[in-house]
Amino acid sequence: MYKAKILERMLHGEFLISVQIDPPGLANAEKFNEMMDELIKNRVTLVDINSSRRISHDSIQLASILSQKGLEVIPHITTRDSSINGLINQILAAYDLNKVNNFLVITGDPYEASQAIVPFEGVFQTDAVGALSAFDTNLRKVGAEIRRDLTFAAAVNQNEEDLKGEGKWIREKEKAGADFFMSQPVFSEEQALMLIDFFSRYSSVPLLVGVWPLIHYKTIEAISKGKVVGVVLPPEIYKEAETYQEDENALREWALDKTERLIAFIKNLGLAYGVYIVAPARNPLLILELIKKVMQGG
Repeated sequence: MYKAKILERMLHGEFLISVQIDPPGLANAEKFNEMMDELIKNRVTLVDINSSRRISHDSIQLASILSQKGLEVIPHITTRDSSINGLINQILAAYDLNKVNNFLVITGDPYEASQAIVPFEGVFQTDAVGALSAFDTNLRKVGAEIRRDLTFAAAVNQNEEDLKGEGKWIREKEKAGADFFMSQPVFSEEQALMLIDFFSRYSSVPLLVGVWPLIHYKTIEAISKGKVVGVVLPPEIYKEAETYQEDENALREWALDKTERLIAFIKNLGLAYGVYIVAPARNPLLILELIKKVMQGG
């Protein structure tokens, strides 16, 4: 059966729900497969796959496998991990053999020093703009008989100190070939409004808004202390979470309810085209109840 690409689905009015997952590490492949099968069993249709700075499975290969299971997939690809020629080769194989046609293109952060096999920060032949331009030119603007029907997303960091610079970056990415954007996570209605207002000044292409259920206090502390690059937790949300610090069950209930209401708010605004939900602790099954609720509402 033909499945419309996610860009077509967004442009035809569907509010997308993606589950953002992390690739498994050295010893977690079996558990990962079990989690994906459970998501599919519960009618999840779209996942986006992080590209890890640690030793882990490759996002494009995972996307190819999950596509064969019936999922729509958005692998994150970064110029840290491969040359431009190498990334083009990987995209070609994923598309031609497994019909993976959506890719989030990012520059990426350097490898974690403790995880690097050799003391090396990454390839970085170019940045996200250069990669988007190369992919667009060599995969979508070539002869009609060999042109691929690919969709490329780009990232927007609404938390950058230099918002004018980030706005210019958005325009450059769109000009280079970005078809839609995915934001850094938001945690409140105010953050969502500020994001959408900021983004709409620079682009009119579809935007997927990131949301992150804060079901673990350790995660809340890490974000509040600036240990998660590009992610900002509002002080008022931190204060709310503090009241549940000693009660894991209450924190979980608060986090899931708050995220569900935030997604409903974003949807009702009618200005974003969907959300991606960050799976906490590398385990999307921890928020399966939330995923099912928002999918039913979508």
